[in-house]
Amino acid sequence: EEEEEEEEEGSESSSPPVSYQMKPPPEGCCTTDGFCQAGKDLRLISISNEHIEVPSGFLLVGAKSPNLPDHLLVCAVDKRFLPDDNGHNALLGFSGNCVGCGKKGFCYFTEFSNHINLKLTTQPKKQKHLKYYLVRNAQGTLTKGSVICWKG
Repeated sequence: EEEEEEEEEGSESSSPPVSYQMKPPPEGCCTTDGFCQAGKDLRLISISNEHIEVPSGFLLVGAKSPNLPDHLLVCAVDKRFLPDDNGHNALLGFSGNCVGCGKKGFCYFTEFSNHINLKLTTQPKKQKHLKYYLVRNAQGTLTKGSVICWKG
């Protein structure tokens, strides 16, 4: 039986992938859209009035989830990996923290998106799911700010 399974896996890998699929999260993790794997709500509408600890050099940004079109997920991202206003000068790579459970040090966007249950269907330019800078308005509420300008 094991040999048959290996043969099936081998034949699958030779065919071109139809869409990019994340590996399943570890057993016991939350897989609900809008929540991190620790079960903390990341939707802007839910945490807009909460105090969120943002480390020096990081910015709060909103990610658009294909499964939650009406919501932004709040993320803390190292600003060095975000483009300037002209869509340039972003370092290659990623560094982010989960604002829900506080887990720090995500070095790969794929790993981070898996943690925040951002279900991606395509791999190329996946950081473009980070859509908006988030800012505090005069009332202290976290709101959608300017669009993150991703180019080329």
